[in-house]
Order: sequence, then C-alpha cells, then structure tokens
Amino acid sequence: MAKTIVIVATLDTRGDEVKYLKEIIEKKGHRVIIVDAGVMGKPIIKGDVPREKVAEAGGKSLKELVEAAEKGADRFEATKVMIEGVKKIVADLYSKGKLDGVMSLGGTTAAALGTSGMKVLPIGVPKLLVTTFIDPRSIGDEDIAVMQTPVDLVGLNKVVKRTLSNAAGTMIGMVEQEIPEAEKKPLVGMTVLGVTTPCVQKVMSRLEKRGYDSVSFHAKTPMLDRLIKEGNIDAVIDVTSFETVPMVLYPPEYISMLMGAPEVRRVRLESANEKALPQIIAPGGLDMHIFPGTGIDQVPSEFKGRAWTMHGPMVVLIRTTKEELEKVGKNIAERANKAKGPVAIIIPLRGFSEASKKGAPLHDPEADRAFIDALKGHVEEKVKVVEVDCHINDDEFADQVVGTFDELTAK
Repeated sequence: MAKTIVIVATLDTRGDEVKYLKEIIEKKGHRVIIVDAGVMGKPIIKGDVPREKVAEAGGKSLKELVEAAEKGADRFEATKVMIEGVKKIVADLYSKGKLDGVMSLGGTTAAALGTSGMKVLPIGVPKLLVTTFIDPRSIGDEDIAVMQTPVDLVGLNKVVKRTLSNAAGTMIGMVEQEIPEAEKKPLVGMTVLGVTTPCVQKVMSRLEKRGYDSVSFHAKTPMLDRLIKEGNIDAVIDVTSFETVPMVLYPPEYISMLMGAPEVRRVRLESANEKALPQIIAPGGLDMHIFPGTGIDQVPSEFKGRAWTMHGPMVVLIRTTKEELEKVGKNIAERANKAKGPVAIIIPLRGFSEASKKGAPLHDPEADRAFIDALKGHVEEKVKVVEVDCHINDDEFADQVVGTFDELTAK
C-alpha cells in the first residue's frame, strides 16, 4: 500500500536535493508532500505546501518576514514563525491521514524547522533528520532517527546522491514496516534510576504475571507525560520520584543543566492527575542530589561537606538534608492531593535507594523521617499512605507496591 512521506526543507537552498529524494521515493510507489519552510531566495522547485502558506500558518505573511529581514531583523525571528507554521501544517496533515512519515534535510536551521514538525507527531510515527550538524537540543528525547552527513547537502555529486539515496531508503523502510498488532494488555508507566532498578524489575515481573505490560523512564517524565496525554498509559507507578528534588530545590540554571533542556519544569506527571489514572508514588532517589559528568571537587560549593558517594566514574551522589526533604515531602503531598484518580504513597523505612541502605554512604534515617513527617502533615485523607519496614529494593517493598496497585485498580 502506498504511503505518504512529508519532506520539510528550504527549497531555495535544497530544492535539487529534495527533488532527487522525491524521485527515489516515488519510484518505490509512495507519495511525497513537500513543505517549503524557506523565507529568502527563490524556490528552486515548487513545494506542495508553499512557503507563503507556512508563514501564514505561523502567524505572519511571507512578505512581512522578507521585509523585516531586508531591514536587518534577526534571522531567527523569521525562523520562529516558520517553525510554528511547520508544526501546524504537519499536525494537520497527520490528522487528515496524509502523513505516514516525515523527514527533513539541511543544517542547523533545517534541523530546527524539521524537528519542530516531528515533535508534534505521536511516538512511533517514522521521523528522519538528515543533517550536516547534530544539535541534541533540537532532537531532545524524541523518537527521531538522525542521519549525519559528513558533506554539505549542496549539489548532486556522487557523495550527496548516495547520502540522499540512503536517507530515502531509510524512510521508505520505516513507513513500509508493518506495525505488529498491539497486544491488548494495559500499560503501566514506571520511573527508575540505577539505584532503584532492582525494585522496578521486581514490580515489573509481578505485574507481568497479572497481565500488565510496563514501560520505564529514567527518572525523567516529559515523555511519560506525553504518552499519558496520547492515551497510551493506563496507570503510573512512580517508584523513582527523584526528579522532584531538582524541581523543588534548584535554581533554573541547575535544572536546565541536569535535565538537558532549556525549559525549566517545576511540576511533573500532571497528566496522570488530569487523566485520573491510578497512581502509586514512592520516594525512590529522594535521598540524593545527582551531579553527572563531574567529580566531588567540581560540585557546587553549597553541596560540599555532605555525605557523598560515586555512582560510576563520573557521577556524584550527595545526600539530601532534613530541611530539603521537608520541602520535597510537602511538594509530593500537594501533587498527590490534586490527583483525580486513586493514588497511594508507599514509603520504605529502611532507605530510599541503594546508596542509602544501612551501611551505605548516604544512610540517614533522620533525614528520611523528615520527609515522611512533612508528607504526612500535608497529604489529604483521600491519599493512601503506607509505611513498609524494609528497603526500597527488598522483595517486601515490591510485594506491597503490587498489592496496593491491585487495590487501586480493582473494579
């Protein structure tokens, strides 16, 4: 069955290359829709969605953008308008069933334009960026395939032709790939770090025996939020709520550094609250600050002098204090209070991670108790709170999590 592949590019600089791509794809029996995201210059070929329409979708006329550029306006101002236009057009094509995959090609500007359209699409839709320069910020945590080209994509020399042929083959292969029929198992979203992996593995194993599938996220929840909003997640077990530590305690620049993104998030998993999903929250990882890519001598001065340990050769874990955990406990209680669905908080009394069990460098029962007391002092009666006399990675804790999960999901 023929598929439709959308190509986002600036046709004043990449027109010949896009035409070559289109010819390869059409020879394989598929359709192509070209979106022209250029502003200056004359298009070498005609786009199926012309740049005038892209600019209009972004909120301005192309004439306005050109006139502003000619008067010396920052180039990125026009790019931002075209980015918004690309996002709306790609989303519209997908909603109308006119997009089975999307690709873009070019340098940094083309990457920003193309990936902006890719990010509005659901997870699993084929996405391919062919670029001369990889900027991780433009890709983020999205399921975008990246093909780096060592030569600029200008001119149809034999190197560029081979590169574009490979790119076309990659995209054709993705859209032609049959999607396995989805099993009708409910899907549970979970959060994990290395220091809570044993717990997550045990819970997953127990859920599997109950007919559930599980998907885990490395303590970062934006993608989990997105899957929840798209209707792909049926319940959340937030074993590793570590992400709350930087969100509550850190200034914006620290959050951006640790999360690898310029935007600063102070809330998490609001989608689960709004969707009324069953939720279990545990304090996994709340016993630490995590500083990746550094050594103890490079951590900020305010964290020095505390208990610490190394997690691998270049990750420093530093103990959270009683005062910090009081703030974190209040925050988690407030989040649980907002849940529209059933929610429980399960607390292991003998340590929140592998690094704080008895005898480990971050062991500090008094700080853990400060978290528990603050949480219980702010949580509403509708939230079930369970304290378990074990470590978070013990079998007993996994048993309690799954037993409580059974209660929350019972019909």
